[in-house]
Amino acid sequence: MFGILKGYPQVKAIFYGHSHRWEIGERDGIRLINLPAVGYNFSDNQPVGWVDARFDPTGADLTLRAFGGNLAGNGKLTRLDWR
Repeated sequence: MFGILKGYPQVKAIFYGHSHRWEIGERDGIRLINLPAVGYNFSDNQPVGWVDARFDPTGADLTLRAFGGNLAGNGKLTRLDWR
């Protein structure tokens, strides 16, 4: 998949889930956003909740909204810049 996507510079990020793990990474210049579990976390150190996302031409603002599990990151804003 990444071999194909490298040929499309307009692809800046991939959002995915179903692994019940909140994390942000990068591979081959593409940001990888693994969304948190919305109902059950597999690990107590992971939040349960969702992510508010606001996009603009230069990137995105992601805010974690946790209501269960690990609440330490609730309300934390992460800026993704892809200029």
